[in-house]
Amino acid sequence: MPQRVRVVFRKRGVLQWVSHLDTMRAWERTLRRAGLPLAYTQGFSPHPRIALAAPLPVGFEGERELMDVWLDPALDPALVQGRIEPKLPPGLEIVEVEEVAERLPSLQSLLRTACYRVSYHRAAVDPSALEARLADFLALESLSWEERRGDKSRTVDVREGVLEAALSTESAPGGRSEREGIVVLTLRLSLDEGRGVRAQSVVEALGLEAEPFSMVRTELELERPRIALGAWRARGRHEE
Repeated sequence: MPQRVRVVFRKRGVLQWVSHLDTMRAWERTLRRAGLPLAYTQGFSPHPRIALAAPLPVGFEGERELMDVWLDPALDPALVQGRIEPKLPPGLEIVEVEEVAERLPSLQSLLRTACYRVSYHRAAVDPSALEARLADFLALESLSWEERRGDKSRTVDVREGVLEAALSTESAPGGRSEREGIVVLTLRLSLDEGRGVRAQSVVEALGLEAEPFSMVRTELELERPRIALGAWRARGRHEE
């Protein structure tokens, strides 16, 4: 049976402007160059078994993005990481590699929430006004919002999709003036079917017209069958 490994990685710099499909292609090239024994799908046109989690919006960096890769034969996760790292293009960085149970549900079906950090220069926004807008937004029971992608659109309840939202200010580095500080909007959004909402939609619903200087997805949270997974790990597939 093929081995399933989960790669946690960062996507930064110029790669924040690379689409989900091109990111998948970049990973496929990297894994081939690393000489890993990739497992392939069956059928007329076999391709490596690789699965990325929820697409990262173009323009966002990712701190803990997720990818599952199937290998045959199995390798120690530390060896997998060691082979991949020298072949990574600029902008991709591995955080960790771990083996997960082959019989676990698909990565996409396990996704539950996504966390974001959207940062503005303080000179570009009014923190007090933004805090008031956020409070008004969170007090709503629902808010219909039209999301567009190309020539397609859908209506979502943007309020229902926001599980947590907070605003904070940070000092400018080097002890410069308060006006040179940073205003940070942190969001925890649902990825459940029927409730999922985009971070960009929340920003638009808050009436933010200023351009953020940084947009980062900081975490993808999964539903984990902890008892079964813990027992599987305790047995240990690889000998120490």
